[in-house]
Amino acid sequence: MTRSIPKIREQLTQIENQTAILGHHFAATYDQYAQRLGQILQQQGVYAVYQICTQIYPDAFLQLDYNPRHKFQTQLRTAIAKFYEQLLANLEKEGIFLDSSRQEQIVQEPENTPEETEELILLGSDGEVPEEEKTEDSNIPDLQEIKDFLSQALQKEGLSLEMLLPQGMGSTEAKVPTVIKTPEDLQKWHLQVEKILHRSVVALSMNINRLLTASKIIPPNLPLHILEMALQSEDDRLAPNREKMPHVVNLLIEKAQKPESDNVSPPPTDQGEDDTENDDDDDEDLSPEALEELIHRSKRGQISRLTALNLRLKDLEFADVNLGLIRKQIHTYLKDLNKLEKQYRQLERQQVTAKAELAWRSTWQNQDDGGA
Repeated sequence: MTRSIPKIREQLTQIENQTAILGHHFAATYDQYAQRLGQILQQQGVYAVYQICTQIYPDAFLQLDYNPRHKFQTQLRTAIAKFYEQLLANLEKEGIFLDSSRQEQIVQEPENTPEETEELILLGSDGEVPEEEKTEDSNIPDLQEIKDFLSQALQKEGLSLEMLLPQGMGSTEAKVPTVIKTPEDLQKWHLQVEKILHRSVVALSMNINRLLTASKIIPPNLPLHILEMALQSEDDRLAPNREKMPHVVNLLIEKAQKPESDNVSPPPTDQGEDDTENDDDDDEDLSPEALEELIHRSKRGQISRLTALNLRLKDLEFADVNLGLIRKQIHTYLKDLNKLEKQYRQLERQQVTAKAELAWRSTWQNQDDGGA
Protein backbone atom coordinates (compact mmCIF):
# COMPACT_ATOMS: atom_id res chain seq x y z
CA MET A 1 0.00 0.00 0.00
CA THR A 2 1.35 3.40 -0.96
CA ARG A 3 2.14 5.78 1.86
CA SER A 4 0.07 8.93 2.28
CA ILE A 5 1.22 12.06 0.51
CA PRO A 6 1.04 14.31 3.64
CA LYS A 7 3.29 11.88 5.53
CA ILE A 8 5.84 11.86 2.71
CA ARG A 9 5.72 15.65 2.52
CA GLU A 10 6.35 15.87 6.25
CA GLN A 11 9.46 13.70 5.92
CA LEU A 12 10.69 15.78 2.99
CA THR A 13 10.33 18.89 5.13
CA GLN A 14 12.34 17.27 7.90
CA ILE A 15 15.18 16.52 5.48
CA GLU A 16 15.04 20.10 4.18
CA ASN A 17 15.40 21.35 7.76
CA GLN A 18 18.35 19.02 8.30
CA THR A 19 19.86 20.28 5.04
CA ALA A 20 19.58 23.87 6.26
CA ILE A 21 21.40 23.01 9.49
CA LEU A 22 24.07 21.07 7.61
CA GLY A 23 24.45 24.00 5.22
CA HIS A 24 25.29 26.31 8.13
CA HIS A 25 27.93 23.81 9.29
CA PHE A 26 29.34 23.65 5.76
CA ALA A 27 29.58 27.44 5.49
CA ALA A 28 31.18 27.87 8.91
CA THR A 29 33.72 25.10 8.24
CA TYR A 30 34.60 26.47 4.81
CA ASP A 31 35.13 29.88 6.39
CA GLN A 32 37.58 28.30 8.87
CA TYR A 33 39.25 26.50 5.97
CA ALA A 34 39.60 29.73 3.96
CA GLN A 35 41.05 31.64 6.90
CA ARG A 36 43.56 28.89 7.70
CA LEU A 37 44.42 28.59 4.01
CA GLY A 38 45.25 32.29 3.91
CA GLN A 39 47.52 31.86 6.93
CA ILE A 40 49.36 28.81 5.62
CA LEU A 41 49.87 30.48 2.23
CA GLN A 42 51.84 33.22 3.97
CA GLN A 43 54.22 30.49 5.13
CA GLN A 44 54.25 27.87 2.39
CA GLY A 45 53.78 30.30 -0.49
CA VAL A 46 56.57 32.62 0.61
CA TYR A 47 58.88 29.68 1.31
CA ALA A 48 58.26 28.23 -2.15
CA VAL A 49 59.11 31.58 -3.77
CA TYR A 50 62.18 31.81 -1.52
CA GLN A 51 63.38 28.46 -2.87
CA ILE A 52 62.75 29.52 -6.47
CA CYS A 53 64.77 32.70 -5.92
CA THR A 54 67.65 31.19 -3.93
CA GLN A 55 67.89 27.55 -5.06
CA ILE A 56 66.72 27.53 -8.68
CA TYR A 57 67.38 31.04 -10.03
CA PRO A 58 69.89 32.54 -7.57
CA ASP A 59 71.90 34.30 -10.30
CA ALA A 60 68.84 36.10 -11.65
CA PHE A 61 67.75 37.09 -8.14
CA LEU A 62 71.21 38.48 -7.31
CA GLN A 63 71.11 40.69 -10.39
CA LEU A 64 68.26 42.67 -8.83
CA ASP A 65 69.24 45.85 -7.05
CA TYR A 66 67.89 46.64 -3.61
CA ASN A 67 64.88 48.67 -4.76
CA PRO A 68 63.58 46.15 -7.34
CA ARG A 69 64.16 43.32 -4.89
CA HIS A 70 62.32 45.17 -2.13
CA LYS A 71 59.49 46.02 -4.51
CA PHE A 72 59.14 42.38 -5.56
CA GLN A 73 59.02 41.16 -1.96
CA THR A 74 56.45 43.82 -1.05
CA GLN A 75 54.23 42.84 -3.98
CA LEU A 76 54.60 39.19 -2.99
CA ARG A 77 53.49 39.88 0.59
CA THR A 78 50.54 41.96 -0.60
CA ALA A 79 49.35 39.34 -3.10
CA ILE A 80 49.35 36.56 -0.48
CA ALA A 81 47.94 38.74 2.33
CA LYS A 82 44.91 39.63 0.20
CA PHE A 83 44.10 36.01 -0.68
CA TYR A 84 41.36 35.53 1.95
CA GLU A 85 39.58 38.77 1.03
CA GLN A 86 39.88 37.99 -2.67
CA LEU A 87 38.51 34.49 -2.12
CA LEU A 88 35.46 35.86 -0.29
CA ALA A 89 34.95 38.36 -3.11
CA ASN A 90 35.10 35.57 -5.71
CA LEU A 91 32.52 33.59 -3.73
CA GLU A 92 30.22 36.57 -3.30
CA LYS A 93 30.22 37.11 -7.06
CA GLU A 94 28.44 33.75 -7.25
CA GLY A 95 26.06 34.61 -4.39
CA ILE A 96 27.96 32.48 -1.83
CA PHE A 97 28.61 33.91 1.64
CA LEU A 98 30.69 32.09 4.24
CA ASP A 99 30.41 34.71 6.97
CA SER A 100 27.93 33.53 9.63
CA SER A 101 26.27 36.95 9.67
CA ARG A 102 25.62 36.76 5.91
CA GLN A 103 24.54 33.17 5.38
CA GLU A 104 21.27 34.22 3.79
CA GLN A 105 21.66 31.45 1.23
CA ILE A 106 21.05 28.71 3.85
CA VAL A 107 17.34 29.36 4.25
CA GLN A 108 14.09 27.55 3.74
CA GLU A 109 11.51 28.94 1.36
CA PRO A 110 9.07 30.70 3.72
CA GLU A 111 5.40 29.87 3.77
CA ASN A 112 2.88 32.63 3.11
CA THR A 113 2.42 34.61 6.32
CA PRO A 114 -1.01 36.02 7.30
CA GLU A 115 0.20 39.46 6.21
CA GLU A 116 1.22 38.13 2.79
CA THR A 117 -2.09 36.31 2.42
CA GLU A 118 -3.95 39.51 3.20
CA GLU A 119 -1.82 41.35 0.65
CA LEU A 120 -2.70 38.78 -2.03
CA ILE A 121 -6.40 39.23 -1.25
CA LEU A 122 -6.08 42.98 -1.60
CA LEU A 123 -4.42 42.55 -4.99
CA GLY A 124 -7.41 40.57 -6.21
CA SER A 125 -7.69 37.12 -7.69
CA ASP A 126 -6.00 38.16 -10.94
CA GLY A 127 -3.06 39.81 -9.17
CA GLU A 128 -3.93 43.32 -10.44
CA VAL A 129 -3.61 46.41 -8.29
CA PRO A 130 -6.96 48.10 -7.55
CA GLU A 131 -7.80 51.06 -9.74
CA GLU A 132 -7.83 53.59 -6.86
CA GLU A 133 -4.19 52.71 -6.10
CA LYS A 134 -3.16 52.87 -9.76
CA THR A 135 -4.24 56.49 -10.20
CA GLU A 136 -1.92 57.73 -7.47
CA ASP A 137 1.17 56.41 -9.27
CA SER A 138 0.07 57.04 -12.85
CA ASN A 139 2.01 60.32 -13.10
CA ILE A 140 5.31 58.80 -11.93
CA PRO A 141 7.63 58.22 -14.91
CA ASP A 142 8.97 54.74 -15.46
CA LEU A 143 12.63 54.21 -14.43
CA GLN A 144 13.46 52.50 -17.71
CA GLU A 145 12.05 55.47 -19.65
CA ILE A 146 14.33 57.82 -17.70
CA LYS A 147 17.34 55.57 -18.38
CA ASP A 148 16.53 55.38 -22.11
CA PHE A 149 16.14 59.16 -22.31
CA LEU A 150 19.49 59.79 -20.59
CA SER A 151 21.24 57.19 -22.75
CA GLN A 152 19.97 58.80 -25.96
CA ALA A 153 21.02 62.26 -24.78
CA LEU A 154 24.50 61.05 -23.83
CA GLN A 155 24.97 59.19 -27.10
CA LYS A 156 24.55 62.46 -28.99
CA GLU A 157 27.57 63.78 -27.03
CA GLY A 158 29.61 60.62 -27.57
CA LEU A 159 29.18 59.48 -23.96
CA SER A 160 27.55 56.55 -22.21
CA LEU A 161 25.69 56.16 -18.94
CA GLU A 162 28.36 53.77 -17.58
CA MET A 163 31.07 56.40 -18.10
CA LEU A 164 29.36 58.69 -15.58
CA LEU A 165 29.20 56.03 -12.87
CA PRO A 166 32.06 55.44 -10.41
CA GLN A 167 34.35 52.53 -11.22
CA GLY A 168 32.81 49.21 -10.23
CA MET A 169 29.23 50.51 -10.39
CA GLY A 170 28.55 49.81 -14.05
CA SER A 171 26.49 46.74 -13.22
CA THR A 172 23.15 47.33 -11.54
CA GLU A 173 22.51 43.66 -10.81
CA ALA A 174 22.56 42.88 -7.11
CA LYS A 175 24.33 39.82 -5.76
CA VAL A 176 21.46 37.46 -5.10
CA PRO A 177 22.38 34.86 -2.46
CA THR A 178 22.09 31.25 -3.56
CA VAL A 179 18.98 29.70 -2.00
CA ILE A 180 19.56 26.25 -0.57
CA LYS A 181 16.54 24.11 0.21
CA THR A 182 17.17 20.53 -0.89
CA PRO A 183 20.27 18.31 -0.47
CA GLU A 184 20.83 18.63 -4.22
CA ASP A 185 21.02 22.42 -3.82
CA LEU A 186 23.63 22.02 -1.10
CA GLN A 187 25.62 19.59 -3.28
CA LYS A 188 25.76 22.19 -6.06
CA TRP A 189 26.74 24.85 -3.51
CA HIS A 190 29.56 22.63 -2.21
CA LEU A 191 30.92 21.93 -5.71
CA GLN A 192 30.83 25.63 -6.56
CA VAL A 193 32.80 26.51 -3.41
CA GLU A 194 35.41 23.85 -4.24
CA LYS A 195 35.71 25.13 -7.82
CA ILE A 196 36.23 28.73 -6.67
CA LEU A 197 38.75 27.60 -4.03
CA HIS A 198 40.80 25.83 -6.69
CA ARG A 199 40.58 28.71 -9.16
CA SER A 200 41.58 31.24 -6.48
CA VAL A 201 44.71 29.27 -5.56
CA VAL A 202 45.64 28.91 -9.24
CA ALA A 203 45.05 32.64 -9.73
CA LEU A 204 47.40 33.40 -6.82
CA SER A 205 50.07 31.10 -8.29
CA MET A 206 49.78 32.80 -11.66
CA ASN A 207 49.88 36.26 -10.08
CA ILE A 208 53.13 35.40 -8.28
CA ASN A 209 54.57 33.79 -11.44
CA ARG A 210 53.86 37.05 -13.28
CA LEU A 211 55.71 38.94 -10.54
CA LEU A 212 58.65 36.55 -10.90
CA THR A 213 58.63 37.01 -14.67
CA ALA A 214 58.28 40.80 -14.47
CA SER A 215 61.24 40.92 -12.08
CA LYS A 216 63.23 38.75 -14.55
CA ILE A 217 63.80 36.07 -11.93
CA ILE A 218 61.99 33.50 -14.07
CA PRO A 219 63.10 33.66 -17.73
CA PRO A 220 60.70 35.75 -19.83
CA ASN A 221 60.07 32.92 -22.32
CA LEU A 222 57.83 31.11 -19.81
CA PRO A 223 54.49 30.61 -21.64
CA LEU A 224 52.14 31.82 -18.91
CA HIS A 225 48.97 30.92 -20.82
CA ILE A 226 50.09 27.30 -21.18
CA LEU A 227 51.29 27.21 -17.58
CA GLU A 228 47.88 28.40 -16.37
CA MET A 229 46.13 25.61 -18.27
CA ALA A 230 48.55 23.11 -16.74
CA LEU A 231 47.92 24.40 -13.21
CA GLN A 232 44.17 24.32 -13.76
CA SER A 233 44.38 20.61 -14.52
CA GLU A 234 45.91 19.96 -11.08
CA ASP A 235 47.83 17.00 -12.47
CA ASP A 236 49.86 15.16 -9.83
CA ARG A 237 52.68 14.70 -12.35
CA LEU A 238 53.32 18.44 -12.21
CA ALA A 239 54.73 18.13 -8.69
CA PRO A 240 57.61 15.63 -9.04
CA ASN A 241 59.70 17.05 -6.18
CA ARG A 242 56.97 17.32 -3.54
CA GLU A 243 59.21 16.11 -0.70
CA LYS A 244 62.34 18.06 -1.66
CA MET A 245 60.72 21.20 -3.07
CA PRO A 246 56.90 21.38 -2.83
CA HIS A 247 54.71 23.94 -4.57
CA VAL A 248 56.87 24.18 -7.70
CA VAL A 249 56.44 22.81 -11.21
CA ASN A 250 59.21 21.89 -13.64
CA LEU A 251 58.54 22.40 -17.33
CA LEU A 252 60.37 21.58 -20.53
CA ILE A 253 59.84 24.31 -23.12
CA GLU A 254 60.45 23.36 -26.73
CA LYS A 255 61.34 26.20 -29.05
CA ALA A 256 59.87 26.23 -32.54
CA GLN A 257 62.56 25.72 -35.18
CA LYS A 258 62.80 28.03 -38.17
CA PRO A 259 62.77 26.27 -41.56
CA GLU A 260 66.16 26.12 -43.32
CA SER A 261 64.52 26.83 -46.69
CA ASP A 262 61.14 27.52 -48.18
CA ASN A 263 60.68 23.83 -48.89
CA VAL A 264 61.38 22.79 -45.33
CA SER A 265 58.58 23.23 -42.81
CA PRO A 266 59.15 23.48 -39.04
CA PRO A 267 58.50 20.40 -36.95
CA PRO A 268 54.86 20.25 -35.87
CA THR A 269 53.99 20.98 -32.26
CA ASP A 270 50.69 20.63 -30.43
CA GLN A 271 50.94 24.01 -28.70
CA GLY A 272 52.02 26.30 -31.57
CA GLU A 273 55.25 28.14 -30.91
CA ASP A 274 55.68 26.78 -27.39
CA ASP A 275 55.24 23.23 -26.22
CA THR A 276 55.26 22.21 -22.57
CA GLU A 277 55.89 18.75 -21.26
CA ASN A 278 56.26 17.39 -17.76
CA ASP A 279 59.83 16.83 -16.62
CA ASP A 280 60.98 14.15 -14.23
CA ASP A 281 58.12 11.64 -14.25
CA ASP A 282 57.86 11.61 -18.05
CA ASP A 283 61.61 10.97 -18.41
CA GLU A 284 61.19 7.64 -16.66
CA ASP A 285 58.64 6.52 -19.27
CA LEU A 286 60.81 7.44 -22.26
CA SER A 287 62.72 4.83 -24.21
CA PRO A 288 66.55 5.06 -24.19
CA GLU A 289 66.52 6.36 -27.77
CA ALA A 290 63.90 9.02 -27.01
CA LEU A 291 65.73 10.08 -23.84
CA GLU A 292 69.00 10.38 -25.75
CA GLU A 293 67.28 12.53 -28.39
CA LEU A 294 65.76 14.70 -25.64
CA ILE A 295 69.20 15.27 -24.08
CA HIS A 296 70.69 16.02 -27.49
CA ARG A 297 68.02 18.60 -28.30
CA SER A 298 68.46 20.15 -24.85
CA LYS A 299 72.20 20.57 -25.46
CA ARG A 300 71.47 22.24 -28.80
CA GLY A 301 69.24 24.79 -27.04
CA GLN A 302 66.03 23.50 -28.58
CA ILE A 303 64.61 22.62 -25.17
CA SER A 304 64.93 24.71 -22.04
CA ARG A 305 63.99 23.81 -18.51
CA LEU A 306 61.93 26.25 -16.47
CA THR A 307 60.53 26.18 -12.94
CA ALA A 308 57.47 28.07 -11.72
CA LEU A 309 55.23 28.29 -8.65
CA ASN A 310 52.44 25.71 -8.37
CA LEU A 311 50.41 26.11 -5.17
CA ARG A 312 47.97 23.22 -4.75
CA LEU A 313 45.31 22.56 -2.13
CA LYS A 314 46.42 18.92 -1.73
CA ASP A 315 50.00 19.89 -0.93
CA LEU A 316 48.95 22.73 1.36
CA GLU A 317 46.67 20.39 3.32
CA PHE A 318 49.48 17.84 3.53
CA ALA A 319 51.87 20.47 4.87
CA ASP A 320 49.53 21.79 7.59
CA VAL A 321 47.84 19.55 10.15
CA ASN A 322 45.10 22.03 11.01
CA LEU A 323 44.14 22.58 7.39
CA GLY A 324 44.04 18.82 6.88
CA LEU A 325 41.77 18.37 9.90
CA ILE A 326 39.34 20.98 8.58
CA ARG A 327 39.29 19.15 5.25
CA LYS A 328 38.44 15.89 7.07
CA GLN A 329 35.52 17.67 8.75
CA ILE A 330 34.27 18.79 5.34
CA HIS A 331 34.46 15.17 4.15
CA THR A 332 32.39 14.11 7.16
CA TYR A 333 29.70 16.66 6.35
CA LEU A 334 29.80 15.51 2.74
CA LYS A 335 29.04 11.93 3.79
CA ASP A 336 26.06 13.17 5.80
CA LEU A 337 24.90 15.19 2.82
CA ASN A 338 25.11 12.16 0.52
CA LYS A 339 22.87 10.21 2.90
CA LEU A 340 20.33 13.04 3.03
CA GLU A 341 20.35 13.34 -0.76
CA LYS A 342 19.70 9.61 -1.17
CA GLN A 343 16.81 9.68 1.31
CA TYR A 344 15.35 12.80 -0.30
CA ARG A 345 15.38 11.25 -3.78
CA GLN A 346 13.67 8.11 -2.50
CA LEU A 347 10.95 10.17 -0.82
CA GLU A 348 10.48 12.29 -3.92
CA ARG A 349 10.01 9.12 -5.95
CA GLN A 350 7.50 7.81 -3.42
CA GLN A 351 5.63 11.11 -3.54
CA VAL A 352 5.39 11.03 -7.34
CA THR A 353 4.19 7.43 -7.22
CA ALA A 354 1.57 8.26 -4.59
CA LYS A 355 0.30 11.22 -6.63
CA ALA A 356 0.12 9.09 -9.77
CA GLU A 357 -1.87 6.37 -7.95
CA LEU A 358 -4.21 9.01 -6.51
CA ALA A 359 -4.76 10.49 -9.98
CA TRP A 360 -5.48 7.00 -11.35
CA ARG A 361 -8.05 6.23 -8.68
CA SER A 362 -9.80 9.56 -9.07
CA THR A 363 -10.18 9.11 -12.83
CA TRP A 364 -11.17 5.46 -12.53
CA GLN A 365 -13.79 6.27 -9.92
CA ASN A 366 -15.30 8.96 -12.13
CA GLN A 367 -15.62 6.44 -14.97
CA ASP A 368 -17.41 4.00 -12.66
CA ASP A 369 -19.81 6.73 -11.50
CA GLY A 370 -20.51 7.76 -15.10
CA GLY A 371 -21.17 4.18 -16.15
CA ALA A 372 -23.63 3.78 -13.33
